[in-house]
Amino acid sequence: MPRILKRNALIVFGLAIFFWWSFMFAKHDPGLRSIIPFGDDPYDAVGSFGTIVGMLIAFLSLVRAFRPYRKQPPTKAQCVYLVRSQEAVVLAVLLTLLADTVALARHPSLWARAVSGRELIVLLGGVAVIALGVQSLVKHSQWQIADTRSTLWGRTIFTALLVTFVLAVYPEQLIQRTGTHLLTVVMGDLVLFASMRVLLTSLVPYKADEARTGAEPKDARVLNPWHRWGVVVVAGLMIGAFAFLGEMSEGAGAMPLISLLFVASVFVGLGLAGLLIAYAFLGTPLGLGSRG
Repeated sequence: MPRILKRNALIVFGLAIFFWWSFMFAKHDPGLRSIIPFGDDPYDAVGSFGTIVGMLIAFLSLVRAFRPYRKQPPTKAQCVYLVRSQEAVVLAVLLTLLADTVALARHPSLWARAVSGRELIVLLGGVAVIALGVQSLVKHSQWQIADTRSTLWGRTIFTALLVTFVLAVYPEQLIQRTGTHLLTVVMGDLVLFASMRVLLTSLVPYKADEARTGAEPKDARVLNPWHRWGVVVVAGLMIGAFAFLGEMSEGAGAMPLISLLFVASVFVGLGLAGLLIAYAFLGTPLGLGSRG
């Protein structure tokens, strides 16, 4: 792989780690956790899966950048998929910040006059500045790849405005009931990953037929569609299980067995649903389903 793409893979992985830290810091810092309006869904769903999937894609970017290409140099399509994986991490950060901004605008009374309000703005502003800096590096590397087309700025701007509108008008009171709360989490996942797909193909456009045929050498070993979906299912179940264990470790208190099993099933189910939605929207643009 070109050196610039390897460099960006390391930087993007660092961004994913910093994004995860900032997200967890805002949710658990004593001075911030009581004033952040994006601690509730659907904003929290966007941020939670933004951090999880962003970390997974950042790792994918590292593997693609540094794995050996023994028989032949990487194709143009492989380079494009690498740039797209790096762009996807940046988009996960920026879309989470967009959701956070909408939540702040809808609930200014929670943070505007709070003692920690300035700390919150500095934290979010710092994440935004770093993410935009990484975005400029990823965009510059895209220019080094031949056959990519011009960025579709009109579609990009429209998608960002549509996401803002959906989050701004979403009825937050739905989270007061269990069933509609779960649907709200799924809605947050859909907003995040559907918009990521559109933005990804707009910011790093590439002819689909070239990407599909040139992504892997003909003799490459590629998982069939059922195997790929099986991997996603297992990963989603593991993410949900780890999220449940993390929640329990934070001192949720003793619970009856039936309640404990119900909570566990909710976490596992949401983890599975979120990753399935992510793969459904991002698998093909990231070159994870090009041979199916």
